[in-house]
Formats: sequence, structure tokens, C-alpha cells
Amino acid sequence: MERGLEMLIRLARQTFVRQYGEFTYLFGKVTAFDQVFRSAGPFFAHITREPKDRDIIIDEIVRDYADAPREQVARDFDEFFAPLVELKVILAGESAEELDAQEPFFTYDCDDPKTARDDQCHTPEEVAALPSTLLEKHFAEHPTLFTLQLDITQACTERCRHCYVPEYNPLFLPYEKICGILDEFREMGGLHISLSGGECMMHKDIVKIIEAVRGRDCTVSCLSNLTVCTDEIIDALVEADGTVQVSLYSMSPAIHDEVTRRKGSWLETMGAIMRLRAAQIPVFISCPCLKINYKDYPAVMKFADSLKMNSQTDFIIMGKQDGDTSNLCNRLDLAETRTLLEDVILKSIPMNSEYFSPGKKDQMLSDQEWCRRKVCGACVDTMCLNANGEYYPCPGFAGVPLGNCYRDSLRHVWLESEATRRIRAITGVDFPKCASCKDRDYCSVCLCRNFNETGDMLKPAEHFCKVAAINHEVVDEKQRQMIEAAGKK
Repeated sequence: MERGLEMLIRLARQTFVRQYGEFTYLFGKVTAFDQVFRSAGPFFAHITREPKDRDIIIDEIVRDYADAPREQVARDFDEFFAPLVELKVILAGESAEELDAQEPFFTYDCDDPKTARDDQCHTPEEVAALPSTLLEKHFAEHPTLFTLQLDITQACTERCRHCYVPEYNPLFLPYEKICGILDEFREMGGLHISLSGGECMMHKDIVKIIEAVRGRDCTVSCLSNLTVCTDEIIDALVEADGTVQVSLYSMSPAIHDEVTRRKGSWLETMGAIMRLRAAQIPVFISCPCLKINYKDYPAVMKFADSLKMNSQTDFIIMGKQDGDTSNLCNRLDLAETRTLLEDVILKSIPMNSEYFSPGKKDQMLSDQEWCRRKVCGACVDTMCLNANGEYYPCPGFAGVPLGNCYRDSLRHVWLESEATRRIRAITGVDFPKCASCKDRDYCSVCLCRNFNETGDMLKPAEHFCKVAAINHEVVDEKQRQMIEAAGKK
């Protein structure tokens, strides 16, 4: 930062800044950077996406700190931002062209495209300092709508055997309504928008919606089966720096199509994955495990690795949103679940939901801490909206409406809705059976799974209690192996 006097400064294109109370949250998508700063708001408030002269920025900061000498502000400014400039989260140079030349961009054409998850174990001190921990604590005390999922249509091109959506009506959330909601979301400090459905890419205005999200300085992700992913949609995702999550059920076209019940869907999805990769769009591949495909996930994850794409498997299948549990016939039984968990935990394979890292066994919550904690982020930092206009707590949990966008403002639903407040107030103490369970730390309490399967969000679904016990046993075996391996060194 020594070139100070003639330096231009701006945010990198894929750097996002949000202010949450005393915390400034900085998120860099390309570099997989996120950090929380205390009392840094006045510094970040004057750095925008447009190049601005360093001296002008410092003059503006000095006006905020009337008693601070300009020289001291300049030194503090340069010292504070130097490492961020080095990481290319903030760009600095002598001309706009120089800044543009420094712009980091996502590419698969490197050894580490920053799509891999950080699954390493952290010490308690490291965990306490993680940005996610600091934000979680802040949001628990000050609920903030950080992530909003928009189910912009009920229509879908597939009829997946395990899906929790009860109906696939040709219903679409109007573009104008979506834009109004995005305006409210941005004003409330929101950052992440997920577009889902149904199949979100069936919406006639999907390109305009993607543009609208990015135009409000938010991140955009599409949860899609990619069967109708066009070149126009890909171009919009490129321009919006968007990401995609897709389910691939098998490397066998016949098995994948059997899950989706759409002939030719494997070819459509695979073709779109390759086109997204060619366009340098980050893609996350999920392989949910059903009875029909649970032995196929290693090949899917190997395929994802070959493309340098992040992937994970998942065995969580829950009842439908309307309480219909007929789809659960596709769920793994306990013996199959044990086989999968042994594979995942003993081999340290990335997994959603019940995956538990044995290295964290010594960091479990006390009984008092467990009872005080929020059971999940529903209505704490996340919420969803379906194509009917109903807000609901989290993906799959549409059976408990919080409000309606045709009647209520987003702010009202988030801050004033009695249903929202009720969900938000739920803590571990509301689950006395779970609080005293020896397997509680090997499970994740899920209001949605409970409600969809039992009709009562506070009544645990027994299947997952049994899964937690299996998880506990397998983790103990992994712990024994780790101790044995350490003793041999």
C-alpha cells in the first residue's frame, strides 16, 4: 500500500460486505475467504464497487472520526487493508484498468479451484474464532435474515421417488413480486439467495431473476436438476457469478432415470454439468442415497473429483411437506444406513447432515449448553418462500407457514410473525427426550423432519433416533482406530 497518494481502491467483483451490529462481515467467493471484523464499519463503509481514490476514502473516514489525526487514520487504513489487498479481496492500483487486471475469477483450470470443503477438525479456541461461530452467536441474539430460498415455481421436469414436494403444479412466483422481495431482503442485510422449486429453470423469467439477485449485490445459487438448462441461463449465471447445486444419483443412466422417473434425465443433467464446467461456473454435486442407488455414490463422487467439483452424499430422506410418508419406502433401512455410515465415517467421506467428525468428541456441549442452544438456523438466519407466496422456516418445512408475501412484508414476517417467533424460540430444552439421550451429539434435531414424519415438530422421528445410535457406534469405532494409530507412531 506504499503507493498511497495516487492509489485507486475498490471491492473485488466477488467480494461482499455486510454490517451486522458491531461486526463487519467480509465474504470473498473466489478465494473462499470470509472474515468477521469488529468496529471496522467506518473503514468498509467508504469502499465500494467503483474505484475511489485512497485520499478521498481517508478524508471521508477522518470526517467520521473528527478527533483522529489524518496521518494516524492513513496509517491505520493502510495497515488494515494491506493483507486484504494481498488476498485480492480488495483491489488497489493506479488505474481502473490495473484494478480490472487484478480481478480474481473462478476457474477449474488450476490445482485448487476453491470448491473443496474445509472438513478439518479445529481446537475449541479455533472454533470460537471462526467467522461462522461469531455470526451464529450474533444471529442467535439478533436474528438476521442472512439466507433466503425462493421456490419460484412448483413445476418440475422430474418426479423423483424420494422428493418431499407433494404437488408439481404449474405455479410460478411473478417476477415483479420477486423483485420487491429482493429489495426488502437487501435492505435487511441479506446476502445469499437460493433459487429453487420445483425446477427453478422452468420459470420463464429465470434469466431476469438471476440478474435481479446480482443487481442487488447478493450472491445467487440455483438448486436445479439442469434438465432445462439453456445456454442463455448459463450466460446469466456467468455474468452474475452464480453457482449451481445439482443431484446426480448414479453414473448409470438407467439408475439415475429410475430415481427421477424421467427417461433421458441422466443425459440431460450430465450434459449440462459439462457445459457449466466449460463456462467456469462452480457446481456442487449431491448424491442422495436411496435403496436403489446407495452403492453408487462413490462413483459419483469420483466423477465430481475428476472435474474438480465439490460433492457429498446424503441419506436423509424425510416425509412430504403435507405429512404423506409414502416416499419413505425409498429410504435406507437401518442395516443399509449402517453400511453407508461405516463407509462415510471410517473413510472420512464428505457427507451432509448426520456426518460427525470423531476429532470433535472432546468438544461436546454440556447438558446446560445443549438445552440453551438453538436447535437449527430456521428463522434465526434463514427462511424460505414458496410459489404460493407463503413464507416457511426452511427447505422442506412448508407445513408451518409464517406469512404470505401477498399480504405481509418480508420484514413483518421476519420480525413480527407469531409463527416465526415460535420457531425461533425453540431450543434444546423443548426436547427433553433428546436432552437426556446418550446419542444426542451424534444426531441433529430437525423440526422439519419431525413435522413431516410425525405431524409434530417437537416429536422426534424415531427412525433418526435409531440412526443416531448407529452413528454413535461407528464414531466410537473411528475414535478407537485413531487412538490405536496414534499409539503406533
